[in-house]
Amino acid sequence: MLASRTEGVARQKGIAMVQAANQIDAISAIADENCQLLVVDLQLPGLDIEALVIQARQSSKSSLRIVACGPHVHEQRLDTARAAGCDRVVTRGQFDREAAHILGMTETT
Repeated sequence: MLASRTEGVARQKGIAMVQAANQIDAISAIADENCQLLVVDLQLPGLDIEALVIQARQSSKSSLRIVACGPHVHEQRLDTARAAGCDRVVTRGQFDREAAHILGMTETT
């Protein structure tokens, strides 16, 4: 659900999107010099958000923004993402409402 919503908004904004099924694929994708935003679904099985943020920060340019998203009832996961250093942590509902703004976080004017 998150991927399809994100893909639709990205298409409308003319933003290329790569979907990663796991942390290894995500790190590989952000190695692309054009990658500006990593959106992490906190419900990804086996996700270690702390390790992912560390790896992302080490293997990408400093302008990479990391947004984590998860159900509002998973407060611990949301708190862990904040503590891990994500630039923004939102609930699924917030992401649905603010997807265009969130994906536009890297746009320059």
